[in-house]
Amino acid sequence: MVIAIRPSRGGFLRPFGTAWFIIEFLKGNGLEGSRKIDSEVGAPMVDIHQEYKGALHRNFAEDAVARDEERRKKKKLPPLTPEEAEERLKLYLERIPYKLTKMR
Repeated sequence: MVIAIRPSRGGFLRPFGTAWFIIEFLKGNGLEGSRKIDSEVGAPMVDIHQEYKGALHRNFAEDAVARDEERRKKKKLPPLTPEEAEERLKLYLERIPYKLTKMR
């Protein structure tokens, strides 16, 4: 009996799939914090790669802030203010190494 262990969306440890992101990016949709492009003109592969990695890093940082919020909630501490959450998001974005995520 074969059991499928691969997640249905986003692949392994990815919040969103590479193919889905590239298709939506080339359609001109600025998803996951990426910039919008003209779908008639398109974008070079280098720009697509940079936007994909930037979107992954932003998503990883947002997840880290959410985990901090959950820890604070378990310890019965007051929630983060929007300013504190933004500061932590910037901190996590700075700490994520560029080569953490690879474009698959």
